[in-house]
Amino acid sequence: MGLSETARVTLQVQFVDAGQYDGREPNTLYITRNIVCGQLLNRSVAVILLHYGRHMPISTSSTAAYALGFYRVPTVGVGIQDAEFSRKTVYPTFLRTSPPYSNEARVFLHLLHELQYREVVVVHVKADVNALQFVAVFEKDRSDFKIHVQKYIELDITSSLNTSVEEYFEDVTSNIIILFAKTEDAEVIIDSAPVLSTPGKVCMLSEQASNARRLPTGCLSVRPRQNPLSALRDAMMVMRNGVEFLADYEVDPPQQCANNALNSDWTNAVGNAFYKHLLSTAVFGDNKIEFNEKGDRINIAYDITNSVDGKLEVVGYMSGQNRMELDESRIVWLGGLSKPLEITLPKHLRAVTVADYPFVYAVPTIDSEGCEKLDTVLVEGIDVINGSIDTGFTFDLHLNDSYGAVLLGENGYVLNGMVGELDIDMADLAVGALTINPEREQYIDFSEPWLYHGIRILEKWKPRYSPMESFLQPLNSSLWSALFISVLLVGCAIFLLDLYSPFDRFFKVDKSRIDPDDPFLEPTEDDRLEFGEAMWFVWGVLLNSGVSEKTPRSCSGRALGIVWCGFCMIMVASYTANLAAFLVLDQPEKGLTGVTDPRLRNPAANFSFGTVLDTNTYQYFKRHVELSTMHRNMEAHNVRAAAHAVRALINETLDAFIWDSTRLEFEAARNCELRTRGTLFGRSAYGIGLQKNSPWTPHITNAILRLTES
Repeated sequence: MGLSETARVTLQVQFVDAGQYDGREPNTLYITRNIVCGQLLNRSVAVILLHYGRHMPISTSSTAAYALGFYRVPTVGVGIQDAEFSRKTVYPTFLRTSPPYSNEARVFLHLLHELQYREVVVVHVKADVNALQFVAVFEKDRSDFKIHVQKYIELDITSSLNTSVEEYFEDVTSNIIILFAKTEDAEVIIDSAPVLSTPGKVCMLSEQASNARRLPTGCLSVRPRQNPLSALRDAMMVMRNGVEFLADYEVDPPQQCANNALNSDWTNAVGNAFYKHLLSTAVFGDNKIEFNEKGDRINIAYDITNSVDGKLEVVGYMSGQNRMELDESRIVWLGGLSKPLEITLPKHLRAVTVADYPFVYAVPTIDSEGCEKLDTVLVEGIDVINGSIDTGFTFDLHLNDSYGAVLLGENGYVLNGMVGELDIDMADLAVGALTINPEREQYIDFSEPWLYHGIRILEKWKPRYSPMESFLQPLNSSLWSALFISVLLVGCAIFLLDLYSPFDRFFKVDKSRIDPDDPFLEPTEDDRLEFGEAMWFVWGVLLNSGVSEKTPRSCSGRALGIVWCGFCMIMVASYTANLAAFLVLDQPEKGLTGVTDPRLRNPAANFSFGTVLDTNTYQYFKRHVELSTMHRNMEAHNVRAAAHAVRALINETLDAFIWDSTRLEFEAARNCELRTRGTLFGRSAYGIGLQKNSPWTPHITNAILRLTES
């Protein structure tokens, strides 16, 4: 390459032949010394490696690309699609105009989306680097297309492959199979796996696998629209547009692996700058040519082909802008049938539930035939749903002890209960009072709701306590005792004062001196106060009943009576006022008003409330920050089952139970001592839980909708 006075760049191209392939593994030392150092490093500013023919070993290109990267010479690969060339630590100056094999993963995702398939099985060969990169890209991007991989099947190409392949597909329900393998491996797998040619299946092959012999009629495959010649033309365009970058530099490319080349300006600066310029500059020709940070070609068009009688017929394409065009009417499916269904629905399902009345009752029985005589809301509901689905299914039912929640463990999130069984494929259906919430929906699917509900509070009704001695409450016991003693003392005092009164002498006459016939003698009654009459007087004054009997006769007795009347007036007035106050304040305690009740937000030391652990209600309080105080107070009183909390309420070891409204209303209807309190909060619904991306989800959902409408 030389520079003229007008600063125009002249690009000289030299062809170097690496030799003929004779079936043996190339000698890397010979390639490095004779090809790279002897011919390629002849002041070359860039090298194009052309790899053609699928039988040619890739080691020739990898050896040359590694050595050229050591001297920071940009290397453009043509027809080189292996994943190892994306490793920048090994090939720091490599880029390619042919896309890597892993790019086919995105094409398959677009194809599945176009065909409206979501369930898929991916088959690849063990220890195949290209396959591992394909799986990594597929797994990374599949969520954008809502594609679910039922299983990644990794095959070990051995003599026993014929029997092992069938075992891998025993529990697979998806009819969509993607095979990524080298041509020779694909031939072995296709011959050993009849499932790839079974009518009703959809077989999708990678570019290399589509070159296998004896392809079944009806397979789909993908391949880049470019051919080796167009890829070479793209490489030349990249060089032509990028080499002008060197016009601003004093260029001295390395020559024949000389020692001084390792510390030259080219190796230290110019070579890397030139490579980065090639990566970052888009070239526009017949198609847009651009690369990612790994040097891989992006935004390239692909053809969608269909195997028909040993030939690959183009039935669609995906443009460089990821726009898919597919003519489904031209596709020949396996067995010549119509477009296959996405899945083959399993006919027997494993159902799990929790013994939680009134939805599910668990009754121990000795005779298994006795189970047939029992029925519950949900078991009957499953039968009704099953009857409304065209395909139908059978199921067996087993119990778990909890509905399940998403818990944070030492190694990440852990699922327990029914939700955990669905996640680890121990069950297909979870039926019961299983509430739909965001935490569970991340790991399992839910059907359409079959019952809406909320959260309420249950407490035991406490009647007003009115004992016989309640009239004594206004005064304490010491005051009552002092009052009764005062009655006795005052009564005795009045009696004694009257007994020894000086006025008593007027009533004492010597009867021997009195003439009974004296006409002027008038008998008078001795009205001296007796002891009983004195006590009657004292009680009459105290009880404010009026005094209609004898009163004290003596002056001192009457004075004491007046003092006693004043004392009784004060005591009676105080007692009456206090009694009225007690009657007003002694009202029945009001029930809880709801989740905002102060007794729940700031509970007293002797007030306890809780819910069931690892349930939707438990997660509700844990999820909401404003209820964090309540959540902490509940921790010491939470239970493992709702029945335990109901018993604790009845036994008064628990003051309030927070749980699903449907269950609490059922308990309140059964037991008159239990009352639901407050309004509904945390509204949600019950649904049938299924495994994530379960094929049964839309069928059960549609059945519930039909039953709801009817």
